[in-house]
Amino acid sequence: MAVLRFVAALTLIAVAVSQSVNKVHLGFPEAWDGDKYRELYCPSKNIPKFLDGYFLCQLSAAYGNLSSEPGHKLNHMIDAIGAVGAFHISNGQVVFSAQYYPSRPYKIWEFYDRNMTKASVPWAGWSDYNLTAMARWEQVPSNPDSARFHPNLDFWKVGNKVVAGTEAPYWVGYEFDVKGLNKFKLFPFKEENSIFGNPRPSMIPISMAIHERNDPDGTIWGSFSAMNFNEQRFYQGIFTVSPTGVRKVVGMYDYGVWDANACGKDDEYIGDKTLLPGYIHSITSTENYIILPITSLLINPCKFKEPPATNSKSPIQNGGLWGMDFYDMVPMRFLVFNKKTLEFTTQKPLEVFPSMFVTHQLNAFENLDGTLIADMVVYDSHDPYIKYFYTDFLTKQVYPSTARILRFTLDTKGMRVMYSYLVPQETVAADFPQINHAFESRAYQWAYMVEHPFASDNSILKINVDDPAGSRNLKFKGDASMVLHEPWYVARPDARKEDDGVLIVKALDLNENKAVLLIVDAITMTEIGRAYVPISIPFGFHNRFFSKQELGLPEGFHVNQFRPTVPPTSAAPTTLTTSAEITSKPTAHPTTPSGTPATLPLKKGAWSRITVEQHSTTTTGRASSPSPSPSPSTTVRQTTVQPSTSAETAPPPTPPKWLPVSPSTQLPWWKRVQSTNRPRTVRPLEKLPVKGYPTPSAASTSAEVSTLSPVTETNVVPPGESKESSSAVRELYEETLKTLCRWLPKVFKTISSDVCIENGQKAVKWMSPIASNYADQLHVPNPFNPEARTYDDTGSRLPNLRPVMQPPTPRHAPTARLHHRQPEARGQRQTV
Repeated sequence: MAVLRFVAALTLIAVAVSQSVNKVHLGFPEAWDGDKYRELYCPSKNIPKFLDGYFLCQLSAAYGNLSSEPGHKLNHMIDAIGAVGAFHISNGQVVFSAQYYPSRPYKIWEFYDRNMTKASVPWAGWSDYNLTAMARWEQVPSNPDSARFHPNLDFWKVGNKVVAGTEAPYWVGYEFDVKGLNKFKLFPFKEENSIFGNPRPSMIPISMAIHERNDPDGTIWGSFSAMNFNEQRFYQGIFTVSPTGVRKVVGMYDYGVWDANACGKDDEYIGDKTLLPGYIHSITSTENYIILPITSLLINPCKFKEPPATNSKSPIQNGGLWGMDFYDMVPMRFLVFNKKTLEFTTQKPLEVFPSMFVTHQLNAFENLDGTLIADMVVYDSHDPYIKYFYTDFLTKQVYPSTARILRFTLDTKGMRVMYSYLVPQETVAADFPQINHAFESRAYQWAYMVEHPFASDNSILKINVDDPAGSRNLKFKGDASMVLHEPWYVARPDARKEDDGVLIVKALDLNENKAVLLIVDAITMTEIGRAYVPISIPFGFHNRFFSKQELGLPEGFHVNQFRPTVPPTSAAPTTLTTSAEITSKPTAHPTTPSGTPATLPLKKGAWSRITVEQHSTTTTGRASSPSPSPSPSTTVRQTTVQPSTSAETAPPPTPPKWLPVSPSTQLPWWKRVQSTNRPRTVRPLEKLPVKGYPTPSAASTSAEVSTLSPVTETNVVPPGESKESSSAVRELYEETLKTLCRWLPKVFKTISSDVCIENGQKAVKWMSPIASNYADQLHVPNPFNPEARTYDDTGSRLPNLRPVMQPPTPRHAPTARLHHRQPEARGQRQTV
């Protein structure tokens, strides 16, 4: 038995030390510029097709140099310049884009060219700030449409609008266009209340719980604390927001009159602390009740003033929590509000010892015996705010094991509260819980949490709340170099089990300093798909997936962007090296026409344009390199502009470690078409006249043939192969027609697949004369009539010309206009 205990202890130690803070500073960047890439295509594999929407992520995106002096950097995650990141997931494809919130701190930071050292910190927050710079910027009139701080905590959905929120009860946060990540504006509530609609100077809302609750009809329930300065009373308010944005205050709990003379040493409140409201970060609800967990972090009226100067000789003021104090001897309290009667169920809050601090909720529901069940993440103090979210802490030590996963049983009739543990460990290093949101306010079994947040080699913990022994609990671990973030659960269509779905997880690979989007099977807690983001994405707090159906957006993929993979070098001359079009069936990995793995990364100074045409829509889009493997029925056009280099001396580019380029196991159909042709030989170019071009001389012909000598496949075929090549083109047409007729009925309900194919066959007769005309002009076989115009005027069989992937043809070659776009003048950037 002693040996077993020893082995168990060693196992726990091994697990504990497996997490690391090495390189986690990459998640707290100095000045992140991911917003400059409007849309980045993310090579993906095995992304479930039923995911069709936007995975939004709150990002704490820029801090300044972490080694700078206090007052010239941000070192708390709430203070960091906030941004929103969006993963557009549709039809197995993923595109990432991001944008900073146009808040006042962002505008100041942007004014100083995103240099926090020059800007300093001229606003109060958790980080140290500069009083001199603050006084200077206070002279600038404030913009009423600009938030005074970052709404980078969570997202609300009001109707089909998304609001990025913070704990400011007046304006909550920014409404924005999810599809374009633009049109930011403070959400315009329609106020039907006397607190926010016609504000009285005496009644001032102080703070608001950012984590709301939603009814099935779309009604939002929220809570805020307020103070009546004339009467010296604190209130706890309950409000609703309708899907149309109408906010009503439906309940006000009166804590009572606090004593203005009960301010002791160091501004401590020494009066009756049950008269003070506690900080509430999140609320929870059942079908009929709202449950407010009033933490032991109390609002202190003695500190409703400017904090004292840290050093009278220095303009730098210590940041941090102000206006609240945590009291060890004040119990946790619960207020219960009846959603039907719009009344509080008890005259006084329910109390339970000891003092507690609640961050996030798992779920709540009603028992058959009339009691209420509420599952929460609980800490012994408010250390998560005043310690764990500082970069100085997270870059030096792992998130500590101090959280308790507790189930509270609220007996409103007996006026008592009991609690128990949901996991076998008394404390764990876990937070950011999620559940199947279809089970909100109902009895449930499964919850998912991040273990060791913001550390590499962390995990997602799946717990069964009905089994406190933990025998059914599971874990998902990514790569050892990955930092996993808050998951979001999405149920599979027609799921019959609570956990029959997937978890969407954003991760940062610290070895590559690039982000990864993971899809995890929620039943087995194993990875089933991933998408590779070509840039790093900073750490943040909460994420949320919104389907297009929820947002009232059309389904399908709409991508339309061109971005450089690396900043172009203006001094470097560029030449056009590749212009080709590939149409393919699904392949597991990027491949070249020869079937070998594609070397996707570009050389330094290269630009890449990729056009993705998703056949489920009619929209054409562009995204940045690297190119993913072609998706089902997808056309990819790539044009690359690179510095002029010798093909013999330039080393071949190698793919990054994070990009899967193992050989494909499925032979694409376009390669099967190519394989029907026998090996080809080069014929003299003077036998290939093209209308409008002079016949090249023998000297130039010899030089050009020499240039093309490494190529094993050319545009020329020997006599007797025109029929075979024409059949290949005909097969291309038939494959394209079948693909087209598979998705057309999905878009146009009046068109069936059989009718589409029948009309496509009829179109061959209409296209044949036109094809014959072009075949005569270009001296190529007619794919719809192989025997038509296969010989030239001299009686020689015409060659079969068709585009293939090959090195660039010299500018003066007759085939240049057929296969390659003309390069621009030296030093001039390619125009898209």
